[in-house]
Amino acid sequence: MSTGPTPPIGGMIKRIHEWRRQLYETRGKRAHRCIRCGTTKGVIRKYGLNICRRCIREVYTELGFRKTGIHRG
Repeated sequence: MSTGPTPPIGGMIKRIHEWRRQLYETRGKRAHRCIRCGTTKGVIRKYGLNICRRCIREVYTELGFRKTGIHRG
């Protein structure tokens, strides 16, 4: 009753797994990671920075930012 060789199921499952992983990595919180430390919490994406707030405090001068004296007397 066999009409021919069956397609390899392992390859199809592998492709589905890869597709799901790519979808998972490109959506939601996991898609926005800090490029320095890899955390997903507190990531500043403005201006394409993609750096978390903790790393910004370490390198803000090298990025061209400076502290302002708004609240200083």
